[in-house]
Amino acid sequence: MPPRFTPRGFLIVSSGLGLYAATVYSTYHLYRVHKLPAPAPSIRDPKHQQPHPGVFDALAPEYNAKIGWDERLMRLGARRRELIAHARGRVLEVSAGTGRNLDYYAENPAVAELTLSDASEPMLLAAYNAFVAMVKAKVPGVPTKTDFKIMDVQHLDSVPAQSYDTVVDTFGLCSCADPLAALKEMARCCAPGGKVLLLEHGTGSYDWLNSILDKTAADHAAKWACWWNRELRGLVEQAGLDVLEMKEYHLGTTLWIVATPRANDAPGAAKEGLLQKGLLQNGS
Repeated sequence: MPPRFTPRGFLIVSSGLGLYAATVYSTYHLYRVHKLPAPAPSIRDPKHQQPHPGVFDALAPEYNAKIGWDERLMRLGARRRELIAHARGRVLEVSAGTGRNLDYYAENPAVAELTLSDASEPMLLAAYNAFVAMVKAKVPGVPTKTDFKIMDVQHLDSVPAQSYDTVVDTFGLCSCADPLAALKEMARCCAPGGKVLLLEHGTGSYDWLNSILDKTAADHAAKWACWWNRELRGLVEQAGLDVLEMKEYHLGTTLWIVATPRANDAPGAAKEGLLQKGLLQNGS
C-alpha cells in the first residue's frame, strides 16, 4: 500500500521546491552581476550620475502597483509609520510622490498642517487623488489643512526659511541630481529645534553588496530614476544636520534618520556667534 501524502508532507515538499527555485534564481543573478564589467570609479558621485527626468511622470499611473510588493516584502510600511510618528506641527514632505505616507499622517494627531510637494505633476496628482479618496471615505485623522505644491526639493525658493516644524523625505534623495542641495534646503526650511525625517536607501555595510549596487546602478536608474548606490551618511552631515537617531535595515542599505538643523548653521547664527565673540559690532 503506497504511503499517504499528507498536507504536512505536501507543505514540506512545496517549501523545499520553493527554496530550491529561489536559490537557483539568486545564484544565477549573482553570477550574472559578478560577470558585469567594473563600473567607473565615480559611479557613486551624484555629479557623474545621469538624471532621468520624466521617468516618474511615466511611472505615476502604475507606480504604487509596481513597488507595492517590494515595499511589503521589505516591511517599509512599518518603517514609514515609525518615522512619520515623529512629525509635529506644520509638516512639509518633499519628493512626496504618490502620497505613500498619507495613511501614517492620519494616524498622527500631532500633525496640524501638511504640505505635500513633488517635482513631478503626475506623481503629485496621484497623491492628491489618494487624499481625496481618504476624505471621501471619511478616514479618521486626515489633516484637514493639507495642500499640494509642485516644487523641486533642490530649489525650495518659495518656502521661507525655518517655516516648518517637520520636513520629511522618504526615498527621494536617490532621484535628486544634487542630493546635498536637497538636504540643505530641507535644513533651511526646518525651524530651530524641529525635525528632518529621512527614510532613504544607498550604500550598505558590506563591500560585496556595494559592488553589486555599483554594477547595476546605471540600469536601475534608467528604469526607476533612482541611484541606489549613493553614500548618504556623509551628505547628511555636510548638509548641516545633526542626527538624533539613526537605524539601518537591509544590510545597511536602508537608512532611517531623525535629524535636526545644526544650531550654528541656522540663518543668522553665524553673525550671532561673531557678535558674542566680540568680532563683529552691532549694526554691521
